[in-house]
Amino acid sequence: MSERILIVGHGAAGISLAEDIRSRGGDVVGFLDDRSTSDEVLGTLGDVNEVVAAHAIDLVYFAIPTANSAKVREFINSIYSSAVDIAIVPRTYDILSKETVNINDLTDVDVLDLVGREPVKHNVVVSQKFLAGKRVLVTGSAGSIGSRLTRHIVAAGAAEVLCVDWWENGMFYLGQTLTGRENVALRIADIKNQAHMKAIFSEFAPDIVFHAAAYKHVPLMQSNALEAINNNVWGSLNVMRLAIEHGVSNFVYVSTDKAVNPVNVMGSTKRIGEMLMESLADPASPTRFTAVRFGNVIESNGSVMQIFRSQIAKREPLTVTHPEVTRFFMTIDEASQLIIQSAALGKDSEIFVLDMGEPVRILDLAQSLIRAVDPTLTIEITGLRPGEKMFEELSYEPDRVDRTTNQKIFVVRGEKQFDHSAFIATIESLLQRTLAYSISHDDAVKALRELGFEIK
Repeated sequence: MSERILIVGHGAAGISLAEDIRSRGGDVVGFLDDRSTSDEVLGTLGDVNEVVAAHAIDLVYFAIPTANSAKVREFINSIYSSAVDIAIVPRTYDILSKETVNINDLTDVDVLDLVGREPVKHNVVVSQKFLAGKRVLVTGSAGSIGSRLTRHIVAAGAAEVLCVDWWENGMFYLGQTLTGRENVALRIADIKNQAHMKAIFSEFAPDIVFHAAAYKHVPLMQSNALEAINNNVWGSLNVMRLAIEHGVSNFVYVSTDKAVNPVNVMGSTKRIGEMLMESLADPASPTRFTAVRFGNVIESNGSVMQIFRSQIAKREPLTVTHPEVTRFFMTIDEASQLIIQSAALGKDSEIFVLDMGEPVRILDLAQSLIRAVDPTLTIEITGLRPGEKMFEELSYEPDRVDRTTNQKIFVVRGEKQFDHSAFIATIESLLQRTLAYSISHDDAVKALRELGFEIK
């Protein structure tokens, strides 16, 4: 006996999904919709429990791909019966831009569905115009952001793309995804190695540099301050100076919301990178520096999505550090596309912030996920990790954030004033000690505090 299916959404996605299911012999009982009054519509979304009970529904397909994450969570949590399985048409740009949806477009409910935002419809023309015919170097290209950024740059028509990373395995897999692209080269290199990076710049002569390389994991960097400073501060300064020396036209520094009022080592080093960019910017130089700041990328390495997915697969409790912790979320595709478009918009030393939507409470996310996937799972509150914030911010002073021509990109105006020459001298003095490992971890943290960062 086939499963009895209820489809939520009587729009193009829901109707085409029903047609596909029926063509395969499936039993679509009807639809729920808040607007349509078709004979097949059995009620509104708020009637789901009555409809499920009255029609003995086995499976609910949520097929409103434009619905925001709050709407999805509200609907999932409103269903009483634990015997009903739920699946969601993923809210991706590919789905939104398709005229029809079939059963192969469905995915099990996961973290991406529950925090997914309405995808930004990227201005591909802007990206293509900015990158066409250019030689582009991407540091950290084996990482989550760097690899997706690389693929978008290649697709936008860059003349040549040089991928730089020290992570051999990641570079191998990146190369596999770019097989057949004769205009793409891979280099295993460490951004801290001045001689090697200088040779790479001299050989490749990039027009544009996207600097995505960084150590990003907060708890790990909290106990490895020397490596965080050497990689995130010296590595960035090294690449920035080489960009100036080799006449790069655009240098884009990929930053993070954790650089705003940082309370941890990682966030402090990323804020220093922003300040270095501002300090090195010079109207007389051909190199235009810009930075892009955004929050958590839900598909990135070590993200909450990966952690929850792994815990669900093992039937372990979902771990949440604090009941009130909230985070901003963005998809990798959104982040990488908006990084490119910010670079095209930016003036020298400008910092951009991306529209991350409303922050999501992680506990709500975990509860919705359990309700949708496996109601027998539990949640474990583990306590805040070293250096972890309860809430993240995207700018120091929200009233100093202005709109740009892209509704999802904002520019920060006059955020923090500081003496650029004195700052550079202080950072160089710190780096002399960290690179020589003549300073202890505790003294390195103390030095960051002396720069004004309130590290916990």
